[in-house]
Amino acid sequence: MFKFLIYISFMCLISSNSYAYLDPGTGGSLLQIILGMFAAAASVIAYYWNKIKVYFLELFKKNNDKENPKKKDESQ
Repeated sequence: MFKFLIYISFMCLISSNSYAYLDPGTGGSLLQIILGMFAAAASVIAYYWNKIKVYFLELFKKNNDKENPKKKDESQ
């Protein structure tokens, strides 16, 4: 991966002129692509939100049942 990043940065430094024309519609198309990717990611997160929430709750939940079993019975 590091070699790939070095290669890409090297290619950007020695790039030459392309003499290409980018019309204003190209910027709009790129903006639509980026916004579409964000909308798709938000849709996936919204669809799986309950599973994601349960996963993180289980991941960060304190396990009091195993550490202090029957704590309610001891106080009585």
